[in-house]
Amino acid sequence: MRAATEATIGGVTGSLGNPSTLVLGRFDRRGHLRYTGITHPLAMVQRRELAPLLSPLRPQQRRGIVAPHPWPQPLPASWSGQLDRPEPLRYLQVEPTVVAEIEVDTAFENRGWRHRVWYVRPRLDLSVYDVPLLLGDEADPFWDAAAGA
Repeated sequence: MRAATEATIGGVTGSLGNPSTLVLGRFDRRGHLRYTGITHPLAMVQRRELAPLLSPLRPQQRRGIVAPHPWPQPLPASWSGQLDRPEPLRYLQVEPTVVAEIEVDTAFENRGWRHRVWYVRPRLDLSVYDVPLLLGDEADPFWDAAAGA
C-alpha cells in the first residue's frame, strides 16, 4: 500500500544540475533534520524541474561556530538501507529548503522508510516547517497535526 506525504530534500546523488536521486529527511521535535530515505531514480523531466530549485549547502555560523550539514558525508551504508549496495552512499549536500511530495509504502522503521520512495513533485507552496514531524518509530509518520487526525 502506498501513501502520499512530504519530506525535505537534504541532498542529491548525481549533480545539482542533473540530480539522479533525492536524499530526504524530516525534522524531529527538537528541530534536527533527520534522514528518512532516498528516492527511486528520477525521470529526466523531474531532474529538469528540480535542478533550478536546489542550492548548494552554505554552512551557517552560529555563535562563531560553523554549523555543518546534519548528515554525514558519505551516508553510512546502514542508513540508506540498500541491501544491493552495502557501501556508504556519496551524495551532494544541499540547502534543506525544498519540500518534495513523495509516495511511500507504509513500511516505516528506524525513523525512515524501509524502501525507496517515489518523487512526485516539488511543493513550492509549503515550507520545510509544514512537513510532518518525525515523531519516532512508535508514532504514525502520516499523522497530520494540522488536520487533527
